[in-house]
Amino acid sequence: MKDATTPIEAPTDPKNVPTVRRIRTSGVTGIILGLSILAAVNFLWFSNKLGFMGIHPHPYWLVVLPMAARYGFQTGAFSGVLAGLTLLGMQKLGQPDLPLDRLLDIGNLTLPVLFISGGILLGEIREAQKRRHEVLEDNHKALITRYQELNHRYDALNRAKQELDTHIISQEQTLTTVYEAAKGLKSLQEKDIYPAVVEIVVDFLSADACSIYILDDNRLVLMAGRDADASFQRKKALPVDEGLVGTAVASRQTVSLNTLTNSDQFADMAAAGIIICVPLLNEKQQVLGVLNIEKLPFIKFNPESVRLASIIGEWCGSAIENARTYQDTRDKNISDDVTGAYTYPYFRKRLREEFMRSRRYGQNLSLIVLDIDDFKEIEEGHQQDILTVISLVFQNKLRAVDMFFHDQDASRYYILLPGTALDGARVVDRKMIEEIEAFKFRPYRDESRSLTIRSGISEFNGDMEQPNDLVQQAAREIG
Repeated sequence: MKDATTPIEAPTDPKNVPTVRRIRTSGVTGIILGLSILAAVNFLWFSNKLGFMGIHPHPYWLVVLPMAARYGFQTGAFSGVLAGLTLLGMQKLGQPDLPLDRLLDIGNLTLPVLFISGGILLGEIREAQKRRHEVLEDNHKALITRYQELNHRYDALNRAKQELDTHIISQEQTLTTVYEAAKGLKSLQEKDIYPAVVEIVVDFLSADACSIYILDDNRLVLMAGRDADASFQRKKALPVDEGLVGTAVASRQTVSLNTLTNSDQFADMAAAGIIICVPLLNEKQQVLGVLNIEKLPFIKFNPESVRLASIIGEWCGSAIENARTYQDTRDKNISDDVTGAYTYPYFRKRLREEFMRSRRYGQNLSLIVLDIDDFKEIEEGHQQDILTVISLVFQNKLRAVDMFFHDQDASRYYILLPGTALDGARVVDRKMIEEIEAFKFRPYRDESRSLTIRSGISEFNGDMEQPNDLVQQAAREIG
């Protein structure tokens, strides 16, 4: 363990550290000058006491002690020796007849020895202080250096943290965007899937232009597309056996333009404007359509983007298959399990049957179309409740031969009235609306606003050629 006198690190440079054990020129000058001044004082005012004999404390200490305290060991020793020699010299001058052996007697050498010893002792104390100061200064420099290194590391870590935070926030925003857009893939309506997939591609892959084509009668038909600057000329339909699309459909694998640089058809494929084509497959690996990416930032055109496009294509193919399976199952059912209303496909079938029967036998046939105003503004939690109540009203108030159907648009109902003329249909229409309004629904955000239902009525006549003429006539009354 290091103590306070041991440097932490940072080796010292000999050029920058003063040499301790040498006599400084300024110290020698100070010693000589000090002793010279004392000698002059001695001659001028104390000439009868050369060497300041009998004066205590001895004036030479005024030179020895400050020099040793300031400059250290060697300067202190030198000042002690020079003070001692000066003292002996002054005594010899004061007593010219004094023999040398008497001059060097132990009694006369006591004070010079004290000068030397005092200079050495105080000088060594000063040297110890200087060494300690140098160690502390080295420690201080090392600490400053270490602090600067740590400060630089802290700045680097802080910048790294900010970049990481920015990256995490970006990732969170990207994941949130993908999640929100992916909600559309859970839809059981196929038409809602296409724009949702396009949004995912635009937001997650930063595509500037992309599109979805669905296979229909041996050709690919455009279902949804996105172009940031509206400069891409996109075809409404594509052949299934040409260019990058043809390669993707035939191989049932994602194909990108950079993997076909050696192909003889590369120029034609590049001219078509599609850089990544992902086939949309069902579980049986049958082609449902393609996902095309037509514009992509250069930095994003890499294997990772191709892989992500393939994943999105898999999601899209699976979602389309699920939606079609659901729709096929729903088409086979003639009534809704929740509301009890007949389905729209069944409505088209029965409308045609009743229309042909009325045309053949001249029977009366009326149709009532009811629309719920601003249905989309009603909270989803209340929408189903309202539909259920309306269906119950129809079940309880209509005749056994009358039928009510739910349109593909959840806000619309059809009531088919075989054997009922226009006047009778108006009575039925009025009773249905009165029964519904009796519930005094206020489902809108404006709680003072009651549920509003608009209706239109049509009656079969001989001038009508198609069953849809009945629907259009009733819809025109609604406006």
